[in-house]
Amino acid sequence: MDIHLIRHPKTVASSGTCYGSSDIEAHPDQLAADIARNAPAIPVNARFVSSPQRRAMALARGLAGDRAVAADPRLIEMDFGDWENRQWTDLPRDEIDAWAADTGGYIPPNGESVNAMAARVLDWWGQVTVEETPLVVVAHGGPLRIIAAHITGSTPAKSMTFEIQWGSRALIWHNPQRTVLAGWNLR
Repeated sequence: MDIHLIRHPKTVASSGTCYGSSDIEAHPDQLAADIARNAPAIPVNARFVSSPQRRAMALARGLAGDRAVAADPRLIEMDFGDWENRQWTDLPRDEIDAWAADTGGYIPPNGESVNAMAARVLDWWGQVTVEETPLVVVAHGGPLRIIAAHITGSTPAKSMTFEIQWGSRALIWHNPQRTVLAGWNLR
């Protein structure tokens, strides 16, 4: 089964804003460009699942056309708690340093850890059934990094260093014997 993993487009948030679970819209121009770029690669018989957040759902619906798009809250981006919608440069340095020291386990104030996000994303991944019908998954950098880490044998904390561009697509060949990820340059 082919699984297409696609990151949502760049958003309307100002540059340098920390947002994860905040429901921010995709930038309209970027959304249109990402639909145009990704649509030719999507099989006509594909089924779709997306994070329910607007920035992901808009791309999923644009790619799906008249096909249904299932929303799954386990694919929502990490909840940064009190950091949400603040500039990264305005966050307390000691909190950023604590997160850097324990990327997987640190919990931003009133938020969730990378490990907690990984648990819910991998709960979703564990319920993906192998079918002949291709699957298109539109989500966020964090959840997609977790899936990529799982497939490549990396850790959730290490996955946060994986570079996944806005609107980019990777392809997974998934079957009961072997799963292979292609399309992202994961350092």
